[in-house]
Amino acid sequence: MKIPFLSLLSFLMPMAAYCQLSEQISPKVSLSVNANIETYFIAEKLAVDHIRNYVFSNKEASFDHQPIVYFGYKEFRSWKDRPVILRISEILKQLRDIQHDNSQQIEYLLYLHQFPKKGFRWPVPNDLPMYNETQYPGAKALGIELGDSLASFYKQARVGDFLKKNTVFYKGALAEARKYINIKAIPYMEKWYGQQFAGYELYLMPGMPITAGDDNYRAFGPMLTSPKGKVSAMVFSSSIQLPLLKALKDYQHFGFDNAEVTRFLTVHEVGHSFVNPQLAKMKPTILQDSALFTPALAKSLENSYIGNWDVCVIEHLVRLGEIRTAVAMGDETEANRLRKMHVTEMGFVLIPMLEELAVVYETDHTKYPDFKSFLPVIFEAVHGLTPQDIDKLVQQK
Repeated sequence: MKIPFLSLLSFLMPMAAYCQLSEQISPKVSLSVNANIETYFIAEKLAVDHIRNYVFSNKEASFDHQPIVYFGYKEFRSWKDRPVILRISEILKQLRDIQHDNSQQIEYLLYLHQFPKKGFRWPVPNDLPMYNETQYPGAKALGIELGDSLASFYKQARVGDFLKKNTVFYKGALAEARKYINIKAIPYMEKWYGQQFAGYELYLMPGMPITAGDDNYRAFGPMLTSPKGKVSAMVFSSSIQLPLLKALKDYQHFGFDNAEVTRFLTVHEVGHSFVNPQLAKMKPTILQDSALFTPALAKSLENSYIGNWDVCVIEHLVRLGEIRTAVAMGDETEANRLRKMHVTEMGFVLIPMLEELAVVYETDHTKYPDFKSFLPVIFEAVHGLTPQDIDKLVQQK
């Protein structure tokens, strides 16, 4: 569904009205730092003093390689024993046992107006993971209370003053990331998958704690539901360690000046928005071939932290879309770089076979008008493989 340019601006503008840390980098793509997310991570770091760890954050680490994490904790550590943080600590302790992650909370916070404004910018869909009582019993009530407690913490601790005081740092991070976001790829992705979204929202998370290490970063792509349709979102942490300086105002680099990671993440995570919803509908079909996830294939993919066949298939198809989008753009250099990275270096050994199938899809859009309509062909071909075929592909890699 095509959305008029002015309509797109009208539903994306409310975010900009409450946060100066936002840029409309194309009619359909925005890049921002979100006050709710930054408030969450400041509070999470303080809560870890009481609950010891949460996802990548832990009590013992100083995170002096991440300036916002380090100086944010330094700025607000006097709040760690205040009632509002003690309550947030208890909520997170319970959510840790239920969800074992924080992506669900971050997704929920994106539906709220940015602090200090109250209420929701968009109605929360019933299928929001945070609201899934079957998968996460008790998480909905805890998540709602967490949002309220974070709003109170934002107001009581004057988190907005911290964000405003360090606007130069946040804008520096946005400028670094902006250089490498491949927004030109998005129309080609829409054409290749045969699907469009109402908008694309990209969020930096400078305040998200990441374990020290040169290749450490995190990103994920929640699918949001707006009054204008589905919105593909992506949130990503810093990906470059920085030396500790005396104050945030002294930094000239901001942790996001990473061409390879930013290009990869912005295309890769948007790709998940096209692939994941379709594969979720076909999960029983996918799981029929779980025997193809052999120990050799698992070993080949261990650096990508893939532990089962379902995720293996999803990640193969997302990477296939990256490569074929580069081909559609006429960028064979990028396509070859992606092939080398995904197949040779990262071990996604089914990609050459999938590319051969993709050519069939690309040359017969009368029969296969969109990626969804071609998925049965892909799964029929995969179903014809044996575990021995998979192991042979791994050996050839």
